[in-house]
Amino acid sequence: MRIPSTLPTALAAAFAATALIAGCGSEPVEDPPAAEAPAADAYDPGRFDERPAGVVRAYLQAQDALAHDRFEEAAAALTALAVHATDDLRPLAESAAQAADLAGARLAFRDLSAKLIESPLPEGLGVAFCPMAFDNEGGRWIQAEGEIMNPYYGAAMLRCGVFEGPDESG
Repeated sequence: MRIPSTLPTALAAAFAATALIAGCGSEPVEDPPAAEAPAADAYDPGRFDERPAGVVRAYLQAQDALAHDRFEEAAAALTALAVHATDDLRPLAESAAQAADLAGARLAFRDLSAKLIESPLPEGLGVAFCPMAFDNEGGRWIQAEGEIMNPYYGAAMLRCGVFEGPDESG
């Protein structure tokens, strides 16, 4: 008995049609829900509005803006920080506020952060460290506790870093 040469093709087509029909139920298949970014990932200019106006609020706004690659917002927050800053902090804040670009603002923010870290931190804030920042010199900053929001890398490496323990912050 000879099998016609078209039989394998016909069988394959029939199998594919059967699989397609069997795979399709009477219920419509819904698209999976779109993944939403966690709230901490989205830039929110009002995120720190509950804090009193001053150095800490302006610093946190600048840190958050830098973490989200928002140069103009960071510059505005750093300008506000300079207005509220003490004499020893004001030149660092002004330098950061007057940076020409995001890279310059981040570099100046590192010096500003180093000075602010010397002060006691309000409740709910911690010191974070990224060992890779600034060509592996590392960089420290203050941020609200929770997920790391790296101001030195922004979206490129938003979560790069760790919170330091109490004995590591000095």
